[in-house]
Amino acid sequence: MCADRSLYIDSLSFSRGGRAILSGVYLQVPSNTIVGILGRNGSGKSTLMNCVFGNSRPDFAFMKCDGKVFKHGYLTKEITYLPQHGFVPKNLSVRRCIELFGLQDSPLTEIPIIQEYIHFKFENLSLGFARLFENLLILYSKASYSLFDEPFVGLSPLYIELFKEHLQHMREFKGILISDHYYHDVMELSDEMYLMKEGSLLKINGKDELVLHQYLNMSD
Repeated sequence: MCADRSLYIDSLSFSRGGRAILSGVYLQVPSNTIVGILGRNGSGKSTLMNCVFGNSRPDFAFMKCDGKVFKHGYLTKEITYLPQHGFVPKNLSVRRCIELFGLQDSPLTEIPIIQEYIHFKFENLSLGFARLFENLLILYSKASYSLFDEPFVGLSPLYIELFKEHLQHMREFKGILISDHYYHDVMELSDEMYLMKEGSLLKINGKDELVLHQYLNMSD
């Protein structure tokens, strides 16, 4: 077993059109840990995840997955990513998606609500359940690290609580990076918290610091 069990990002910088979006970002996601990132729209949270996964090319970054240097996270086969927008083609069934991810024998197939819709195609699913399934598909993937960009958006309160239960369970098996505007849920889940501001990550130790850095108001 690798002694350095973490997703490690150092000095990650990204610019577009001459404007710096990320500047020297440092982040470490240890195995068996949930790390949360908060930040306003346009602060760079999605850009960070896309750079780590390999959808975007940073100006510079030094990244390691379990001690092995990489440039494109998806090529490691150890990093999965849930983007803000749905990624499953509408003509695929729930069962076929599970097969394509190689999860036929995983605990994912034992979840009652998954069993209920196992034969449905995505085009016949509610938007809420479709998003929940995509969340669970990424969470139960065989990768050692899963990145989630706004996984709670579009979910009913019941589905949010269900997904949070599975996040708590799967933290025993992988490292998880999550970003969402539902800050109460992110703070409740996370072992470590960061705020993305002015292209950098600030370590956050409590709600008071989110007020101090003007992410929240005193009344929030």
